Amino acid sequence: MFENRVKTLLAEGRTALGVALPDASDLLARFSIDCGIDFLWIDLEHRPYGPNEVRNVPIMCRQKDCVPLIRVPNLDPGHIKQSLDIGASAIMVPQVDNAEQARRAVEYAKYPPEGSRGVSPLWTAMMGVSWNDYLPVANQETCVIVQIESPDGIRNLDEIAAVEGVDIVFAGPADLSASLGVIGQLGHPKVEKLLEEFPARIAAHGKAAGITFGSVDRCALAIEQGYRLVNFGSVAQLGTIGITAELARLRKLADQQTG
Repeated sequence: MFENRVKTLLAEGRTALGVALPDASDLLARFSIDCGIDFLWIDLEHRPYGPNEVRNVPIMCRQKDCVPLIRVPNLDPGHIKQSLDIGASAIMVPQVDNAEQARRAVEYAKYPPEGSRGVSPLWTAMMGVSWNDYLPVANQETCVIVQIESPDGIRNLDEIAAVEGVDIVFAGPADLSASLGVIGQLGHPKVEKLLEEFPARIAAHGKAAGITFGSVDRCALAIEQGYRLVNFGSVAQLGTIGITAELARLRKLADQQTG
């Protein structure tokens, strides 16, 4: 029950694939999870809601062997603790700029003696799980992801990747473009060069590199470049692409019938 699918895939040298939850919707979460994804990215950094609004989603993920990955708003022990206590088994911390911040991310996500997480996981009650079963394996189950988005993060990348307890170092393409002075230009040579070199630099420290793009083709390139945790959109975004394409096909057919 406590095997973290993402960590298992990474240990086997494979790639974990997932999508983001576009809103605090149990229905959209269910549609996403049922596609067979390895993880569901639940964003609490850029969305206007918190743990209470998505409190059922991590449990839904766990019931289907899908890793509930919560990106917290910032490096705050309260945010991390609340996210883990509603059932997250992967925590992403944005804007990690140095090794000390990476160490604190690990500390806040782990129970003593590895960290300082307070003991009161509430998701267990909803799934009929005993603390006697969960607590001894919680640290091993939890996946810690740190996100690199700033000039300082870029400069300190190797030191961050070397921090014990960090499982994945995640490249944030949009913020990295801003940090490199080409905001919004994800295809700019400066951005492309950094992203191309990123996985090898992380792998040199025995860690996996992660990334997200809205383009499936760009995600395919990222996999070829060595990224091992890849978010490739959302059920809403990909559904919109599908509806747009099918609408054009059916509209053409309808016009032919009436023409």
